[in-house]
Amino acid sequence: MQHRAGSSSSQARTGMPLGSEVRLELATRAAGLGIWDWNVLDGTFDYSPRAREICGLPPGDEPLRLEQVQARTHPHDLPRTHGLLLRALDPQIRESASYEYRVVHPDGQVRWVVAYGQALFAPVDGEVRAVRYIGTLQDVSQWRQLREALETSQARLQLAIEAGRMAVWEVDLRTETMVGSPELNRLLGFPEDATPTMEQMRAGYPVGERERLHARMVEALARGERFVECELRYVWPGGEQRWLLLRADIRVEDGQPARMMGVLMDITDRRRAEDALRASEARLKLAQRVGRIGVWEWELPSGDARWSREMYLLFGLDPDAGITPDEAWRAGVYPEDRVGVDKAVRQSTESGQPVDIEFRIRANGETRWILSKGTPVTDSDGRRRMIGVNQDVTGAHRERIALEDRNRALQEAALQIGRERERVFELSRDLFAVAGFDGYFKVVNPSWTRILGYEPDALLARPFLDFIHPQDRGSADAVLACLRRGHVAPPFENRMQCEHGGWRWIAWTAVAEHDRIYAVGRDVTQEKLAAQELEAANRQLRDQIESRERVEATLRQMQRLEAVGQLTSGVAHDFNNLLTIVLGNLDLIEMSVEEPRVRRRLELMRQAALRGATLTSQLLAFSRRQRLEPKAIDLNGTVHGMGELLRSTMGGSVAVATRLQQALWSALVDPTQIELVILNLAINARDAMPVGGSLTIETANVTLEAEPRQPGEPAPGDYVAISVIDSGTGMDEDVRARAFEPFFTTKGVGKGSGLGLAQVLGFAQQSGGGVRIESRPGAGTTVRVYLPCAQAGAAVKEEAPDDHAHAEPLAQRRFALLVDDDSAVRDVTAMRLRRLGFEVLEAGSGGAALDLLDRMEQVDLLIADFAMPGMNGVEVAQQARARRPELPVLFVTGYADQTALAGVGEERVVQKPFRDDELERKVRAVIGG
Repeated sequence: MQHRAGSSSSQARTGMPLGSEVRLELATRAAGLGIWDWNVLDGTFDYSPRAREICGLPPGDEPLRLEQVQARTHPHDLPRTHGLLLRALDPQIRESASYEYRVVHPDGQVRWVVAYGQALFAPVDGEVRAVRYIGTLQDVSQWRQLREALETSQARLQLAIEAGRMAVWEVDLRTETMVGSPELNRLLGFPEDATPTMEQMRAGYPVGERERLHARMVEALARGERFVECELRYVWPGGEQRWLLLRADIRVEDGQPARMMGVLMDITDRRRAEDALRASEARLKLAQRVGRIGVWEWELPSGDARWSREMYLLFGLDPDAGITPDEAWRAGVYPEDRVGVDKAVRQSTESGQPVDIEFRIRANGETRWILSKGTPVTDSDGRRRMIGVNQDVTGAHRERIALEDRNRALQEAALQIGRERERVFELSRDLFAVAGFDGYFKVVNPSWTRILGYEPDALLARPFLDFIHPQDRGSADAVLACLRRGHVAPPFENRMQCEHGGWRWIAWTAVAEHDRIYAVGRDVTQEKLAAQELEAANRQLRDQIESRERVEATLRQMQRLEAVGQLTSGVAHDFNNLLTIVLGNLDLIEMSVEEPRVRRRLELMRQAALRGATLTSQLLAFSRRQRLEPKAIDLNGTVHGMGELLRSTMGGSVAVATRLQQALWSALVDPTQIELVILNLAINARDAMPVGGSLTIETANVTLEAEPRQPGEPAPGDYVAISVIDSGTGMDEDVRARAFEPFFTTKGVGKGSGLGLAQVLGFAQQSGGGVRIESRPGAGTTVRVYLPCAQAGAAVKEEAPDDHAHAEPLAQRRFALLVDDDSAVRDVTAMRLRRLGFEVLEAGSGGAALDLLDRMEQVDLLIADFAMPGMNGVEVAQQARARRPELPVLFVTGYADQTALAGVGEERVVQKPFRDDELERKVRAVIGG
């Protein structure tokens, strides 16, 4: 800072001797540097004269403020320089780095400067702070211009290389190493990021190509040349062959080639174009020869002419015979045609327009037609020429004459067709019409009068929509809109009003051209009537087919039921015999055991056996082989009586409600089985509501008129319906279709036998009714059971209490003859009879029983198993009654065949396994107490 070199204050700030400052000032002036010193504490700047000159600040030695310095900084660079300043003054960072930015002089000149500064830190008020910031400035505008010019030059060079698709390369022939631009990999067929070796690059030379290239280089060096240029073939790694142009400069050291530098360009497209051009020229010569096209050239005004070989051949002359074009022309062209050709050529020459003319020649004694086309051209020296081609068009000329003859014949035929179409238009039984988009007919044929009764004038005077049925006008408007858009209208039908007031169905086909609509209509009224009759017949046929399908579905269901029934009947007897043995022996053991834990175990065994009996009962009910006792009952009373049982079965999470119809008809059903049905459906509904819900029992009088649509549904008639409605998960179509299948269940393993709904269906159908299910997923399920009505006036029977449930043994000694082929069942049954006071005679077959009956004088009761080998229980009873007509008979059975026991009252049949005191009660009933 020359202007303050002698100032003591300056010495105090910098701590430098005066001589050092002078030397520093001289050094900075020589280097073109400016120096600045910022006193951070008072915010003043000292700028050297060079620094002020660089920044465009006014000369002088007065201190500067920060605002003055920032005012000279380019606005776009100010945020960045300010951020760097804060980092330099931060005691934690203390960044000292050079940075470039722009300054703006007062005259608008923009200069680039490089600033370098370093902050001095000292304690101030107990805190380390920046107290001074000293640095240098250098004007680098000229250097930046040179750098930008260099970058621009390099960019242009790179652009030229990229535009020319050239690769720059250098090879050291002594070390056999190569470096090249990125484009080199693309030209040699390698990936952009690959680094191929010399061996990999040499592998692309076809056989002999590398040797040819080396020979060219040796020849150039022998001639004293250092530049080599040649085209070569190269095969990419994928097998594709390319053509490359090599241009190289050879550097020689110690008399030997040492290095090569140059460029490589892909000229494959150019080579292919040249090959295509040569092939095209060859094809052109071939085409001229095959197509008999001759080329000629005529100079004006000298009249000198040159002909190709094909021209002589066109005229039937030998090209090598030495005949001049003028001689050939005069000898070959018809004289009358030559005059016209000469005139056309002169006119073309004067106007500069091409000539196109046909003429006749005589070649080899035959007349031929030649098409000549020529164009006048003027050379650079002013000479005028006519260049053209001649082609033999004799065949085309003859075809054109024939075509003209055919066209005349076709025109005559078209006139005849027009006359015939006019005749068809007049005589056709279809409706022909031409209409405009203004909505009026323009032309109609006589069929309109014949079919609809209107005269043509009446049709043309009114809008055609007036003749269309009001219900069909919407579709007619849609067709008109389609035709207005230029689209093809599909065939359509509508009703047209007759003059006498009726309607006719017309099938239309219409097209539009310009502003006209051309339409043809056919009367299809009779077809419509026939179609309606056919549709009615089809509906009747579909109804018959659906009815047959329902019958077939019902038959298939019955066949399945029959199959399960046969299976059930085969095992029911034996299974019930086993349960009879189990339950009977449990009774005996229970009578002799007082230990509570043992009795509890015995009770569990009893419950298990009873569940087995219930399962057998369900199977029999499903297969309709269980014996029912239908009675006239009041279903409302049955539901009331089951209220407490249903609420306890549902638990606290399911609300139970009833909707019972007043004046409900009596139902003719088995009272015990209907309670099981209601309970079964309620349990199914509870399982479908795992998180709770509502259950409703509903009764109603129902009269059905429609035929059943699904197997299991009731036939038309009067029914008493009881419905179980839940708010559970519901069923989808597949589950609902299979709901009545035996053993089908959606419950988990061990949670259902799959016989609940099957038992309900079996009971309803055996009683003379049916079942319907209404359900949707998430919307709950309604199972509606239809039961037959009791006859009018039938009394509703109440079950009498069982007065003999715990009666004492018989007062007098009685004898019972027990017949059963199963000894264990016999033993249990005999035990129960002895408890009643009977003396029991046991027989294992029907024959043995009849022998005992013949030997014993006193037999008070015959108890026979129904299903026995050889002679069943009914046959034993018949023969026993033949011997002793007054002998009471009681049947025990595990499977009550309804046909065989049709004449036996329910009071004389005991179902195995014996439940509670049913055997004792019925024994007392048949022997009179």
